[in-house]
Amino acid sequence: MVIFISGGVRSGKSGIAERTVRSLASPTSTIHYIATANVTDDEMRERVICHQQARRLQPVEWVTWEQPRNVHELIGKVCTEDVVLLDCLTNWVANELFAEQGWEKESYCRRKADDIFATINELSAVAKAVVIVSNELFSGGVLQDIGTYHFMKMLGWLHQQVVRVASSAIVVQHGILIVKKGDNFL
Repeated sequence: MVIFISGGVRSGKSGIAERTVRSLASPTSTIHYIATANVTDDEMRERVICHQQARRLQPVEWVTWEQPRNVHELIGKVCTEDVVLLDCLTNWVANELFAEQGWEKESYCRRKADDIFATINELSAVAKAVVIVSNELFSGGVLQDIGTYHFMKMLGWLHQQVVRVASSAIVVQHGILIVKKGDNFL
């Protein structure tokens, strides 16, 4: 099962995703948190620390994986009773796209997007549930910068593919859930 949760920056989507994961976990589940952010500045470091502290206060134990790239390497760590939170797809796409040369080429971007989507499908095949968080970045239009263009195109395509296979798709605005597809698992 895949659950897709998107929203603007600091809309409350990560907190809602964590609550969703806890509601889906059984007593025998391991709860995995795949953190895809690259910590590049003090503001990001503070946000990561805040998220980590909030998880420590929760009544469940999180197995945290700091995995900005190569998320496929974690598939063997997940079992059929496990619930996975991937936070977030936006960072993961950027990290994979710009890690190597080639992002200027459509074929390179397509291969990266296909690889990311294949990893999502593989995770969902081995886990009880995968909750994916992503940012809504599309209301401002697409910038003329070629890197931004390819990034936005990849992310938009991935959002569509993930929602297509998801049991539930939720948008979070100002901490409020808006169910676009399926059920609210809270």
